[in-house]
Amino acid sequence: MAGHSADRATASNASPDRLEFVIPSVIARMHDLLHELMTLLEARGIAGPNSNILLALDEAIANAIKHGNHEDPAKNVHVLVEFQGDEVAFTITDEGDGFDLDALPDPTDPSCLLRTCGRGVMLIYHVMDEVEYNSRGNQIRMKKKAER
Repeated sequence: MAGHSADRATASNASPDRLEFVIPSVIARMHDLLHELMTLLEARGIAGPNSNILLALDEAIANAIKHGNHEDPAKNVHVLVEFQGDEVAFTITDEGDGFDLDALPDPTDPSCLLRTCGRGVMLIYHVMDEVEYNSRGNQIRMKKKAER
């Protein structure tokens, strides 16, 4: 993300403990952001280079880009990162209509086992310590304690 100042929006009351990023709904931009987020997590001692947090962030941001914003580069994905002691919270918001979490098919159901997609939400719940969606379904908040 370095060099992409238009992609990073920092609130006026921001501190090193609260960072905001805004990227267009383009997968290539997601990869840049993921690299920057993992660098931040490693520097803070929250995660190592092979952390599963990367998997959860990748799934959440990809879902926002693909399913929330339908890869419309005119729509943005907003990522808020908040460091609180030995844990980090991520709030990822898309500009789409949202979805009903309860309507997602169970990826462990035998009829879904051979599908090539549909496991992202389950993986996020498995990796992160806390996960919650807003009622509209266009925002996820995830927390993770340091992996020490």
